[in-house]
Amino acid sequence: MTTTVKGRKSESPDLLNGPVAPMFMRMAMPIILGLLVNGLFNFVDAIFISRVVGTDAIGGVSAAFPIHMVMISISAMLGSGMASILSRRLGAGRDEDVSAVFSSSLMLAAVVGLLISIILLVFRFEIFTLSNLPIALLPYAVDYITPIALFGVISFSYGTLSEAFRAEGKNMQVMKLMACSALLNIVLDALFLFVFEWGVPGAAWATVCSIGFSFVYALYMLSSGTHRVKFEMKHFRLMKGIHKEAVSLGIPVFLSYTGFAMMLLTVNIALVNVAGEDAQLLISAHGILNRTFMLIFLPVLGMMIAFQTFAGFNYGAQQYQRVAEVLKVAIIFSSVYALFWSVIMIYQPQSLLQLFTRDQQLIKAAADISSIVFLCFITVGIGMICPALFQALGFAKPAAILNSLHTYILLLPVLWICSSLYGVAGIWWAFPVIDLLSAILIGFYTWKFMRQLNGEALSIVNVEYQK
Repeated sequence: MTTTVKGRKSESPDLLNGPVAPMFMRMAMPIILGLLVNGLFNFVDAIFISRVVGTDAIGGVSAAFPIHMVMISISAMLGSGMASILSRRLGAGRDEDVSAVFSSSLMLAAVVGLLISIILLVFRFEIFTLSNLPIALLPYAVDYITPIALFGVISFSYGTLSEAFRAEGKNMQVMKLMACSALLNIVLDALFLFVFEWGVPGAAWATVCSIGFSFVYALYMLSSGTHRVKFEMKHFRLMKGIHKEAVSLGIPVFLSYTGFAMMLLTVNIALVNVAGEDAQLLISAHGILNRTFMLIFLPVLGMMIAFQTFAGFNYGAQQYQRVAEVLKVAIIFSSVYALFWSVIMIYQPQSLLQLFTRDQQLIKAAADISSIVFLCFITVGIGMICPALFQALGFAKPAAILNSLHTYILLLPVLWICSSLYGVAGIWWAFPVIDLLSAILIGFYTWKFMRQLNGEALSIVNVEYQK
């Protein structure tokens, strides 16, 4: 069964026809499962390192996390920007452009990965020294980041490959990649740490090996002949126009990744300034709560990724009503899911927090924080899905502004102000207030856009929203 789009036959009819809600969930579930498996790996990895090497090792690995996060953020920026372009090209039946976009993006990812690897390898000691990392933690941080930096090219290239699968709507393949990578990582962690006793470098090499395996596996699947996204050597070169568009569309993702890290840093500094002798306890409690949040958040992220592909395909095919339908479905599903966890994290957070620690004082402190910061968690769907709409449709500026609104424009300044005026309580109450305010602003802007998208010609929409 095929569908004709502008005189061409689409090989992805499921995205352009049929009931939206069940189709959306079929797309989202493989991504969600893959993300959860990957999240489980990160949890197990931390347990292994703490038990085999010790608490200083965990501190060193944690210190390396922001650097690794920057690498992931840049890779995600390049890959998601490319995916936005690909999904719209595929939906419009412009298969002749797809190979050029993908092949050139793969070249860009390799070049950027190589440059970042060189910078990290040359300046890794200086970077950690400038961050005021305690001397005792420095060797562990360097040992962890060195193998990851050595194979930055493969890591960045793999990110581009996996995003190409997502852009094509082949989320089962993405789930297979993520699951295989995570499970292999756990196995190699156990082997390198418990059997070979390689310590922190062993954990890093386990990560590198799992990414390398996933990269090779992704290349194998891409060469199977069943993909509309194909690699062509003639397009394996830098193309300024494609790269400029991909980077501009990927900036919102970069802002989302780095925004979370900036929030953690700001909260920690604010607690040190206003919490006195309770600062260490509250920082640890907030850290435990954020580990919990990251697990809870993964299904929303999976829905957002599926939504982007669905919306991009249908927008490229000029099926604007289906874009509106999947937007509504994604917001409803993510909000219902968020409501479920809001109730748990407000009234009974201990049930989840105790998975991470047995320290009752720490659990109580984290539970007290949770009862406040999760008050408006129900708005997370609007805050994630609506900015993703503009990225999927190719409107880079609104996407970047809306992604920046919550954390950079509102939350970070309010955290500083409220901590100065109201102390520790001001820090925690800033989260639900900003969650609600940003959701109202983002939701209203998106509602206006969708009214215009469904009521006017494409050319008019482009003129107004790409100015």
